[in-house]
Amino acid sequence: VTNGGKTTLAKNLQKRLPNCSIISQDNFFKPESEIETDENGFLQYDGY
Repeated sequence: VTNGGKTTLAKNLQKRLPNCSIISQDNFFKPESEIETDENGFLQYDGY
C-alpha cells in the first residue's frame, strides 16, 4: 500500500509502546545496481 499511513501508524504506536522498535522494510532491499531487470528493462525487486 502506497501512502496508506503505515509509517504514521507505526510512529503513533511507538509513542504508546516505548519499548518497541520500528524496522523499515526498505532497509532490506538490495541496491538497484544489484537487482536484475526483466526483458522489458523493469527492475525485479521480488527476484530470488
